[in-house]
Amino acid sequence: MINGMTTAVGIRKHWRLPKASGDSQAHRDPLASRFGLHPLVAGLLQTRGGDDSDTARRFLEPKLSDLHDPELLPGATQAAQRLCQAVQNHQPIVIYGDYDVDGITASAVLWHILQLAGAQVSVYTPHRVDEGYGLNEQAILQLAGDNPVIVSVDCGITAIEPARVAKQAGIDLIITDHHQFDAQPGCLPDAHTIVHPNLPGSAYPFASLCGAAVAFKLGWAFAKQHCGSDRLPEAFKQLLLDLLSYVALGTVADVVPLVDENRVLATYGLGQIKRTRFVGLNALIDASRLRDEKIDSYHVGFILGPRLNACGRMGHAERAVQLLTTENAEEAATIANFLTTENDRRRSTEKAIFQEARQMVVDAGYNSPDHRAIVLGKEGWHPGVVGIVASRLVDEFARPVVVLNYRDGDDGPEAHGSARSVDGVSIYDAIDHCAAMLDSFGGHAMAAGLRMKAQQVEAFRSRIVAFVNDKLRPDQLVHTLDVDAFCTLDHVSVELFEQIDRLAPFGRANPRPLLCARGVQTERQAWQVGKGGDHLRMVLRQGRRLISAVGFGLGDLATQLPAGVTLDVVFEPKLSWWDGRKRAEMHVKDLRLA
Repeated sequence: MINGMTTAVGIRKHWRLPKASGDSQAHRDPLASRFGLHPLVAGLLQTRGGDDSDTARRFLEPKLSDLHDPELLPGATQAAQRLCQAVQNHQPIVIYGDYDVDGITASAVLWHILQLAGAQVSVYTPHRVDEGYGLNEQAILQLAGDNPVIVSVDCGITAIEPARVAKQAGIDLIITDHHQFDAQPGCLPDAHTIVHPNLPGSAYPFASLCGAAVAFKLGWAFAKQHCGSDRLPEAFKQLLLDLLSYVALGTVADVVPLVDENRVLATYGLGQIKRTRFVGLNALIDASRLRDEKIDSYHVGFILGPRLNACGRMGHAERAVQLLTTENAEEAATIANFLTTENDRRRSTEKAIFQEARQMVVDAGYNSPDHRAIVLGKEGWHPGVVGIVASRLVDEFARPVVVLNYRDGDDGPEAHGSARSVDGVSIYDAIDHCAAMLDSFGGHAMAAGLRMKAQQVEAFRSRIVAFVNDKLRPDQLVHTLDVDAFCTLDHVSVELFEQIDRLAPFGRANPRPLLCARGVQTERQAWQVGKGGDHLRMVLRQGRRLISAVGFGLGDLATQLPAGVTLDVVFEPKLSWWDGRKRAEMHVKDLRLA
């Protein structure tokens, strides 16, 4: 954001506002001129790091040539050599993946590349409830009978004991991962090879790849070694381009920063989704009724991704992997429709648990200013949705949340759960602070998983609350809207919003811009729309300009907004199609009396 920001208080949230006029015009004008941008859009580009022509070009016009060489990725060359050896010797290769979208797509990416090379390759996906996250010893011993090379994707960086078991069984284990880990000596698994962008001593230029991107880079390095040239045969080259669609699914769904290399992968991958040759992805698009949509990061994050996640949350994720690897159109359609049904069941289960959990927070006083982290759990809560419930509680209460499911373990009752956080607090660091109480944990700054004895929960709650209380002030327990720029209603146009969309794909570290229109008036009484009147409709006036605006989830404010009220409005600029015409829309996020 622009230096010198001020804060304001809206009806629902705090606002961080930019300077009304900045001293950055000298930077903005050349960018506007070179790239044909409106000054407002040039300012948005500048705040996103495009403050010179070269970085602006990479942001606005990402190219595949901007991707870093896969050999720079620590461990990729050695892992590729071992996989080439396995292919040459007809040794089985087992891809051991995680059960979320990132793990599912990572498994599919590596499977397709190895399969094209003629490998004897299969995928093993652990059951979320029966086996839990990551590599486990029983599965490794079960797979050991065929003497395979095992390649983990999107997991394994903290699997000390499973790696020891694999080594004792004579299995070469290759770990590919992107999650955080303890870099102290002796804290990494003793595997044949570890492929990770952040290994100690790493010189890899970008630290925030997702698991699917790490698998893609390994697959790329393998293809070059297998083919004996940096210039790949057309079949491998085309497959890597096609697989960018899967990498984009993993990148967006795992909420990694959409900057630098991730921006390249997401941009090209999102563009590939509608053109995909994979019958499973086509079936998923059709089952999601997105055939006529221009698929962007929203559709991945809220429509396609949840469907791929659903069977892993409600049952076993192997069906999703099967969808992304099958060449049978009938089978693909059946699985895609099954995933849609499972996603409906997931939403119903999630809603019920969220409502119960929310009431527990209020009844226990966990939403008080001196309780700046929430830990709660219950026996019977579905383990597949506790992570989503944690995210919804973060949205509701603006503080880190840990949601636990109690179950019987080998040594008595256990608590398994998921954690989500807010900007400014690394939930991984918070949980690591409590590591002595835990049986296992893993994750990154914004999301993590953990397991402990049920008897440790109260001590864990006290310790993590104390940790977070030291990181957050009470006045920070509110969601904040980071406003990018001020505008007038004259800026609400298709032409300007099309320029703003050049900053897409939007996501973490590159959110959809928020604009603030100050001093606008309600032309008439605001009114409620939608099922149950959940949403707000307004007609706003500024000078001679009249604009209709919608506020999703703000319907209860309608009675407070009669005609003639003067407001400041924070909104997302959106484009939509209606009756064959493109329209510029204001999606209101918050407002205040001016």
